[in-house]
Amino acid sequence: MATKESGTTVKNQIIRKNFQGTNGRKVNLVTNNFQLLFKDPTSVICQYDLAIVDPKKAKANPEEAANSVPSKFVCWEVFKQLQLEEGWAYDGKKNLYHFSSNTVNTETQIKVGRTEYDVSIKGPVAKVSAKNILDAINKTGAVVPIKAVNAINMVLAQGFNIPEYTTVQRSVFKSNQSAPTMPGGLKLYSGISTSITPTEGFGITIRVLKTYQMMYPGGPLMGFIKENLCNVEGGNFRNRGPGFPQQTLTSEEIKYFDKILKNIKISTSHLKYDRKYNIAGLHPKSANNEIIEDMGLSVTDYFKGTYNIVLKYPNLPLVKCGGKTKLPMELCSIVPDQPYYTSLTAAQQRDMIKTACQKPDQKMSDINKAAGEVSNVTSPFTIRGYGFKIDQKAKEVTGRIIQVPQMDKDAKVERGAWRMTSVKKQADLNKVTFGFIVLTNKERYDQNTHKSFTQLLAKKATEMQIGLNTTNFTSAPLKYVLIRDFDRTLRESNARYTFVILDRDESYGKIKLAEQNSNKTQCIKLDTVKKVCGMGKGNPRGNQRGNQQQSRPDWNTADNILKKMNWKLGGVNFFIDAKGLPENIFKGPVMIVGADVTHFTRNDAKPSIAAVVATCDASAGQYISRTKAMYPTDGRLSVEYIHDMQEIMTDILIEFKKKTNRQPQRIIYYRDGVSEGQFENTVMEELGAIQDACTGLNPNYKPKISVVVCTKRHKQRFAVKTGKGQLVNMEPGTVVDQGVVSPNYQNFYLCSQQAIQGTSVPCHYYVLYDDNKLSADMWQILSFYLCHTYARCSRSVSYPAPVYYAHLACASARSRMLSGFDWNAAGDGADQPTEEAIEQVLRPNNFNQFFI
Repeated sequence: MATKESGTTVKNQIIRKNFQGTNGRKVNLVTNNFQLLFKDPTSVICQYDLAIVDPKKAKANPEEAANSVPSKFVCWEVFKQLQLEEGWAYDGKKNLYHFSSNTVNTETQIKVGRTEYDVSIKGPVAKVSAKNILDAINKTGAVVPIKAVNAINMVLAQGFNIPEYTTVQRSVFKSNQSAPTMPGGLKLYSGISTSITPTEGFGITIRVLKTYQMMYPGGPLMGFIKENLCNVEGGNFRNRGPGFPQQTLTSEEIKYFDKILKNIKISTSHLKYDRKYNIAGLHPKSANNEIIEDMGLSVTDYFKGTYNIVLKYPNLPLVKCGGKTKLPMELCSIVPDQPYYTSLTAAQQRDMIKTACQKPDQKMSDINKAAGEVSNVTSPFTIRGYGFKIDQKAKEVTGRIIQVPQMDKDAKVERGAWRMTSVKKQADLNKVTFGFIVLTNKERYDQNTHKSFTQLLAKKATEMQIGLNTTNFTSAPLKYVLIRDFDRTLRESNARYTFVILDRDESYGKIKLAEQNSNKTQCIKLDTVKKVCGMGKGNPRGNQRGNQQQSRPDWNTADNILKKMNWKLGGVNFFIDAKGLPENIFKGPVMIVGADVTHFTRNDAKPSIAAVVATCDASAGQYISRTKAMYPTDGRLSVEYIHDMQEIMTDILIEFKKKTNRQPQRIIYYRDGVSEGQFENTVMEELGAIQDACTGLNPNYKPKISVVVCTKRHKQRFAVKTGKGQLVNMEPGTVVDQGVVSPNYQNFYLCSQQAIQGTSVPCHYYVLYDDNKLSADMWQILSFYLCHTYARCSRSVSYPAPVYYAHLACASARSRMLSGFDWNAAGDGADQPTEEAIEQVLRPNNFNQFFI
């Protein structure tokens, strides 16, 4: 794709040039990068093609069979049976690597299970070396060859291909760990993540990070199910007590376990040997009810007659294991060392964070130990054949701490936070009527609690100069309803803004589904109400019994609740500090855009969701928002780029013109959730769509556009090295734009938030396209200042506010879509929701400042 104005290619626009800032005071940082040392960088690594084909499938569909890859288990079993000479590395799919350049052209047959595969090795099909990477790093305009990076990654990973370790994606874990047990019986494994990372200042490095992964516990399948019955929404575990496994599972429970058990490996010992299967799901029928057609026997009778096994729990659902195989649950055991990818419960997330959270000194100590382990395990493989090893001393870089913005005339920003004396712009509350709906019983939220809560909010609103009519607010109607009656109650209410007090997170999506532009809602957890009122988590203030102690009201939480209300009703809490910017880009109309895409991982029936938000005032304080459902094509499971971007941006530009009576002269586009491998295809498609939206409104309308990708999904870590040699967290405003940055792009790391617990993770920014020709200092300071404009709190956040809002808009739309349809029924073969129905559910997210 070429730009509309200059005709130069996009690729030329995104190559790294001199992109180092000078603003701020210097600071010394330790990284998690360790240099790779090559005996001879010109030594080649040769790539060979490995084809594993099922002849039956090849006969039925030759083209599909040639392009497909068997299961991971089949691929690695074939590799083992090939019994290749020492030094071969395998990526688990179609590529083999070796340090020799010998021509190979072999064909054979290898049997795995009941299938005999046609196996061939041909090559070398490519030759790469470390010198290819080093030359690209040192040559301006060159792009690091990804094939060379992948080859070194595969060689390093092969060193861990031993029984003592289990590989999960790009992380390795010691097998059969004595790991802590999490809620639901899961095991929290600790391991090592490594990635080969070409850098601007240190050549080829390896990034090492201690990582954590939830794993299924090895052992009886029935034990795991019993541990997790309490997580089933709508389940009756609390009522049945010790009923399981004597009582069977309900339909809701079968659907739940069908989802979280699918594709995991189990073993069974009813045969004379240990047989492993992959779970395809749970069968709705039990061993007593399922009849084997060609034998006329129930599964219970079959196991009694064939194996002399009397089932203890023949009433439980059978386990589907592919084809016609169905096994009694009590005979199945979960194979250990399997990763758990299903979404974690709140309790599991809490315990995982508590266990994995580490201060910088401990984090870096563990990283150094992990680097030593990587070196010890892989060196025998990498040195002997490939001639490289790991330098076990972590690299150090120089960063800068840039000046914080002036957010309030009477308060300084310290450690990423400040005290806001008043909002910047009051919402128009003269015509706003308030209401309160409570989704819990009167004993848990009584009249005294309500009176205390509303009076505290009213007092704080006066202090913040929000302009709230405190009398009307504290006397607003209060209704207690069940969640099933919420929609009707909200529609019948005369309130324009309703606070909803809820006790269960599961109600959130249903509440937002009922919301309309004329009646906005703000959900507040009951525990948050108690926190504001100084009640802790015990009994309400007006219902005190026992030894509960009262504490002081939490004014900061009250402050945040009111900030959210003011912003949702059209007010502005914070302005960007334009005076502190090194370049005055706000002298003309500017639109700052944030975009994000979220995907559903377990069920490909659900579309991806895209959200785009954009500023619509001179202070970057008010926003326009649009969300869109996106449907995969060509057999893909998700949509990577926003293919309706032209339509979305056209709509946003029209609304910007209505609100400001002008069109933006500059558009600065921040995009979240894109990896380096997707830059050319994903981000630049969206850039072209933005350009087309502009010229579609007027052929002569060509604003200056800049594109920035920002992500925290990376494995780069830093710790500040003090004069005394201590390792501490980075201060907000710490920038790194040299040493460990990517040699391909204009990029930098920026830590904009104060670490509340653990070790700070910076955001990685890539400036991919820049018609505005802003300096490195300008990009770094602008991004840092935008992190201070997040409307919910007087604290800098880890992303620029537009990106954060796009993420929230995606989350809000996701909640609506999950609550709006019975996806379990859709997954069982019922009609899928139509695109029109989904768009109707997402429509409220297109109301401005609605998503927060």
